[in-house]
Amino acid sequence: MKIKKRILVIGDDLTFFQSAKDFMANSSTEVSYAISVKEALNYLLSSEYCIVIICISLSVDSNIEFLRLVRETYLMLILVITPKLRVSEKVALFHAGANACLERPVDATLCVAQARSLVQLYSDAKLTDKKVHPLVFGSELIINPVYRHVIIDGEPLELTRTEFDLLYYMAEHPNQIFSRQQLYQQVWGDDLGISGENTVCSHIGNIYKKRADVDKHYIQNTRGIGYKFIPPAGEE
Repeated sequence: MKIKKRILVIGDDLTFFQSAKDFMANSSTEVSYAISVKEALNYLLSSEYCIVIICISLSVDSNIEFLRLVRETYLMLILVITPKLRVSEKVALFHAGANACLERPVDATLCVAQARSLVQLYSDAKLTDKKVHPLVFGSELIINPVYRHVIIDGEPLELTRTEFDLLYYMAEHPNQIFSRQQLYQQVWGDDLGISGENTVCSHIGNIYKKRADVDKHYIQNTRGIGYKFIPPAGEE
């Protein structure tokens, strides 16, 4: 069975949503609608969307943080529908994560063409690299390899490149125990020596310390064997 492409429209313009659904929904494409931030996040955490269309009716500043959160949650493309904006406001939207921006009044055929172009871009990217995907453990933990972000309870956790690679690799295989040798080979791409074993211990120790600041503990030391990633409760 062929998986449907999913499009999520976020905003309070029901007329626009109905138009988008009429033009874009078909046997291979499903269009959903969220009227609030909470509802939108529930959609994003429960299904994968190839494109999100955000309808901005208020000031740009009030939408920037939400746009950043959407961008950090999943690898998806974002089309923003806005009132007429200053150049600086458009730049702020792109910096926050928008891939395309259309101003009202929006011609339906232009919007559909832009959306379909983004859907195709998303599909091509997925075919090019199927291995790069964000890891989402409910609303508590998001690990995004594209932007190298770790978000815990909505707050970013600052990790070095190697610390991120180590956490991401282990989180891809929850509850699987890895020896220091296995981790060193996978993350550093080299055989383990005495210095390599110390390197693994040091980097995991750094992750421990940074997670301790937010009182979250995802990596468990299995004495004499190695380490494993423990997902947040209820997300195994």
